[in-house]
Amino acid sequence: MSSTPPGRRVENESEISLEQKLRPRGLAEWTAVLAAAGLGVSVPLHIFDATVLFTYHPSAMALSFGALMPLGVYVALKTRALGAGPLRLRAMWTHAALQTLAAALAFGGLVAIYLNKSVLGKPHFATTHATLGAAAATLAALSMLLGALNFNRLGLLQYVPAKHRAAVKSAHRKCGASAVLAGAACVATGVNHPAVAAAAGRASRAAWVLLLAAGFAGLARVAAGAGESDFRARERDFRSGGSAPSAVEMGKRAAA
Repeated sequence: MSSTPPGRRVENESEISLEQKLRPRGLAEWTAVLAAAGLGVSVPLHIFDATVLFTYHPSAMALSFGALMPLGVYVALKTRALGAGPLRLRAMWTHAALQTLAAALAFGGLVAIYLNKSVLGKPHFATTHATLGAAAATLAALSMLLGALNFNRLGLLQYVPAKHRAAVKSAHRKCGASAVLAGAACVATGVNHPAVAAAAGRASRAAWVLLLAAGFAGLARVAAGAGESDFRARERDFRSGGSAPSAVEMGKRAAA
């Protein structure tokens, strides 16, 4: 609960809790969050069977690429509106925790399907779905490494020359976005797998596709709005003694 009296304008960002700052606002944000949560919960509920090795794979991947990873991206996008300080740091730790858990589940899902195919004597990485999955996992791992390098609190950024730090941040964001998109495509191509279809009806599978599409449409809209928030945060940091927004950023804002 906020301690701010009714009718009083909050002047200090530190008076606002992280929960309040990350809370969805507007249709796009609510769609992104609820669709991700719905997909991540409903797939394991319909499919998971502790006695069937295959079911560990779609359950883990739905939680990873369908829910936790998009939610981690959502947190990162919302964080752009925060100025430097404890609240932003806590938000970044939240982002890191979500993406780390997502990566762990993705690894578990990959192990499960590899073992399942080995038991059945089937070839590995022989389908479009498998190729997309391998690409998504690789991009996610690379994004995590770049994110750890870019996270100043971990102390690794000091080893990156100052002139290359912006490139590291950009590479982290691009790898993360690519991983999420590849993961979404992987989930979409796996929905109608015969083993999945045997465990979930047509209506459930159609609902998963709709949740996936709606969630990523909402996330794309949130990302579009985050650019302006990022610019405002840079302006605020500049007024506090930081570096000014670049001419390119100012040009983009003027054209928006």
